Amino acid sequence: MPDLVGAAFSPRVHPRPEYTPLTKALTQFSKHVFFQSGVCGTIVAVLLYPYFQIFCEFLRHQLGDYSSDAVIFSIFLSLVHTLTYVIVNGTFGLFDAYGYFQEYKLARKPYMTPKKSLVIKTLLEAAFGQLLLNPILTYYMYFAAKKFGMMDINDPLPSPSRLFMTFVIAHIFNGFWFYWAHRIFHMKALYATFHKQHHEFTGTMGIAAEYANPVEQIFANMLPSLGGVIFFSTHPLVVGIWLFFRLQQTFEAHSGYCFANTLLDRLWLTHADEAIHHDYHHTVNSGNFGTEWMDWLCGTQDGYMALGGQEGYLAKKSNPNKREVKKD
Repeated sequence: MPDLVGAAFSPRVHPRPEYTPLTKALTQFSKHVFFQSGVCGTIVAVLLYPYFQIFCEFLRHQLGDYSSDAVIFSIFLSLVHTLTYVIVNGTFGLFDAYGYFQEYKLARKPYMTPKKSLVIKTLLEAAFGQLLLNPILTYYMYFAAKKFGMMDINDPLPSPSRLFMTFVIAHIFNGFWFYWAHRIFHMKALYATFHKQHHEFTGTMGIAAEYANPVEQIFANMLPSLGGVIFFSTHPLVVGIWLFFRLQQTFEAHSGYCFANTLLDRLWLTHADEAIHHDYHHTVNSGNFGTEWMDWLCGTQDGYMALGGQEGYLAKKSNPNKREVKKD
């Protein structure tokens, strides 16, 4: 049996289980990095650029003397963050409240249902962070980003090839640094102080994604998420689009819903594999520290693979009337 203790830096099963074949791991890597981030990010950036300029001109007109690029950047990122939080998590909340798509809901035991007090606390912390802290942080983030070469708001977009590489770099940067930050916070010396708060959600839900100690928020969430677009100069619009992609991914991964083998999943437009992968981490509190490709590379999927990986764990967590998952 795997080491199921929360403070476990290197959980192992003996004997070690067989991991996903290299070809499947590379396919998953290509799906997330090159298609969902690189291709989709480039397309969205090109399509939204004219509307982004209209939005910025509107803000300049409304704000007058206060319409600096730093203020516009702060308003833009804050709106992206809050609207994504409300729309994505609100949608999953409606699914829970009205029983929509319950065939895709991962089974929960009674003790895994979050208490009302925990949900309220999480929502209040999110409101404080997004309405008060985020505007201040993103305002000063603008000046830091400019030091690393971020383009001006009115500048034209980079070429499609450069946009593609920017989104790819942002994804790999986040995947690498989030994995190691998260894994380090599972060390016994750090877990109780910095990471245990996040694992108050045993049966996770979308709003749990950002429920964390402030130190973890900085080193495991903010820096990995935005470092790839802040440290490697790009256009402000790209920063906002990448933030949306990153938030949507982590909210879905924490949602408790897995849309595996649906039409959208076949078109590579869901994060179903990440949802089931991360649900295992919250349920067992061991292994599966980040993206599948990082856990595959670093050998921290023992317990997950011992259960049969995505197919095996999903079968274990399925609702009674849930559809079968097609095996590769």
